[in-house]
Amino acid sequence: MLAAMPSREVRRVAGAFAMLVPLMIPAARVHAQDTDAASLQKEVEELRREVKSLQEQVKTLKTEPSPAPQPQAQPAPATPAKPAADSIVALRESWSHVDKGMTQAQITGLLGPPTKELTIDGKLVWYYYYAGIGGASVFFYSDGRVSSRQRPTVGWW
Repeated sequence: MLAAMPSREVRRVAGAFAMLVPLMIPAARVHAQDTDAASLQKEVEELRREVKSLQEQVKTLKTEPSPAPQPQAQPAPATPAKPAADSIVALRESWSHVDKGMTQAQITGLLGPPTKELTIDGKLVWYYYYAGIGGASVFFYSDGRVSSRQRPTVGWW
């Protein structure tokens, strides 16, 4: 198209274009800034809605009554079980059946009530003490199932 124009006309159009370009660049920047401002405003509105939602959740939690505290289990008396000579075999047999995943009821049925209940690092531990033999422990997950155990040292297992 420029080739069809006389050279003086081309210079005049080029000159006008050269004068318009500096005027168009700030307008493009302003448009980009408007777009950035609009996206930031949108993000601010989304954050305001999220904060409002979280504030309502906190308010609901504050007004709901907290659950009644659960009564703590009374510790068993600290009198150690004293196995008779023939019951060492039974003790060894009982402890050999303690397996990971068993319930507290199963452990009580197998070993009897613990000598002491402890909480170590938030985990329930049942401690058994046998006079003349020593101690043993059963560790529980938070769901009340056995996570591990330490048998009493009764001769050879």
